[in-house]
Amino acid sequence: MTQQDQSYGVIPLSHRDGHWEVFLIQHCHGRYWGFPKGHAELEESPQQAACRELKEETNLEVVRFLQIEPLIEQYQFVLDKHRVFKKVFYFAAEVAGEIILQKKEISNGAWLSIPKAFEQLTHQEGKAILTQVDKILSNI
Repeated sequence: MTQQDQSYGVIPLSHRDGHWEVFLIQHCHGRYWGFPKGHAELEESPQQAACRELKEETNLEVVRFLQIEPLIEQYQFVLDKHRVFKKVFYFAAEVAGEIILQKKEISNGAWLSIPKAFEQLTHQEGKAILTQVDKILSNI
């Protein structure tokens, strides 16, 4: 049996000392490094869901979106003997605020330069998204 799953997230970015940094989180379940994301609640738009998840997981807030169209990450995995096709819609955004990690889901977090974040990301799909974000940043 195959399931479809969708999540929404923000690629949290900050311009510091003349260069861009990205905030990565380490998920408690799976221990992998990636971007904040989660499922939409009823009546939420994709951007609203992404912003809420960012706030819940990191306490950061979006200052401005760097582009309107989301970046799409797709992958599949097996959960309880069911194949799950996952699609995540990410919005690249400049963010601000004091980091307060949601302890029950997030075990760690770090602001990293784009090259260091590329090395830190666990999955190839995340690296592909960061490559797209880097192209967006080079046009700002």
